[in-house]
Amino acid sequence: MDTNNLSTEKGILSYDCKVPAGFPSPAMDYLQERIDLNKEFIQHPLSTFIIESEGYSMINAFIPPKARLIVDRSITPKNGDIVLAVINGEFTIKFLKKNKYKCWLVPANSKFKETEITAEMDMQIWGVVTHIITNVNDVRSCMP
Repeated sequence: MDTNNLSTEKGILSYDCKVPAGFPSPAMDYLQERIDLNKEFIQHPLSTFIIESEGYSMINAFIPPKARLIVDRSITPKNGDIVLAVINGEFTIKFLKKNKYKCWLVPANSKFKETEITAEMDMQIWGVVTHIITNVNDVRSCMP
């Protein structure tokens, strides 16, 4: 690899190793290649967008306030997916829970109530969250 052109190459460096969260690893010397984050995280570019989260209702799904969520509108939502939904004109990020008869939007924080979707509601799912991008400084604000 030409280290003189690092600033002009597309993508960021990727290391070919897993990093344990417990003990340090001596294997960090194995640089693999540069990766393009668009290719790595976006399967359907024409139907994918990024939205910023707010609030604490999804904190236990590793979505703190200010997290950026990659949302894909081309994916058919299924039970257990994190979705971007619109209920009566208001956007929300929640887990989708459904069975043959009912559908709910479920938060990942016990301080918030789940919402049962009824026929009287105007509800649409705008897309499925495929990745969560979080600044570690925003996560610190969530610590007890």
